[in-house]
Amino acid sequence: MIHKILITVFFCLFAVVAFGQTGELNIIPKPVSIDYGTGDFVFSKTTKIVASDRSEKQIAGLLNDFLSKNYGFTLDVTNRRPARDAIVFQSSGKNVGNAESYTLQIDSNAVRISGSEAGLFYGLQTFFQIIPTAFSGPISLQFVSISDIPRFKYRGMHLDVARHFMPVSFVKKYIDLMSQYKFNQFHWHLTEDQGWRIEIKKYPKLTQIGSMRPETVKERNLTPYIGDATPHGGFYTQAEIREVVAYAKARYINVIPE
Repeated sequence: MIHKILITVFFCLFAVVAFGQTGELNIIPKPVSIDYGTGDFVFSKTTKIVASDRSEKQIAGLLNDFLSKNYGFTLDVTNRRPARDAIVFQSSGKNVGNAESYTLQIDSNAVRISGSEAGLFYGLQTFFQIIPTAFSGPISLQFVSISDIPRFKYRGMHLDVARHFMPVSFVKKYIDLMSQYKFNQFHWHLTEDQGWRIEIKKYPKLTQIGSMRPETVKERNLTPYIGDATPHGGFYTQAEIREVVAYAKARYINVIPE
């Protein structure tokens, strides 16, 4: 139940509507600049993804993962740019300026996302907010030019799994939601008097004993103490910790363990 509540709260805080009643794009967080043009780009299952170097192909893979998961199809990836009907990733390598900046342009021929590795990733997250939440056939995307750079260097979220343990699948979902809104710091609260959640092989009792508690206090009933009589526990193996760190890194999120 706590899983569903947290997910619901997250969506309530950062709910996205691709188009408002005025026809303007509502991107969260709001980009530095959005300029609109006249016309449409037709996006369909025949659209090609253009990616040449390693970073561009990595982002192309994330785009196809998203399309497969949400719409049930993927696009062909090529390193040769067609004259039209393409989503083009243009890596700028290591930017001289802010490494998280990007540009996204949509015209009649293509969707073009430019930036460093992180910039390409953030531009892709913006593109996800532009396309409809559901479609089966070709869709029209209005002409737009977006330029963005983060206002804050540190953009973090906190997750307390010490008091209430969450499985790796939930943590990954949390990281996905963070990356969707361009957060880059994940504060992972792993230890507390309510539970020890990280495997330390030299000290096995930290998880054998410290990861379990016989019950949880009901609300704030401390005097007198009233518990729920429900045992609670769980911990992450070192392999699972590495898995989460790698998962976050692939989404340009730094894990801060506590």
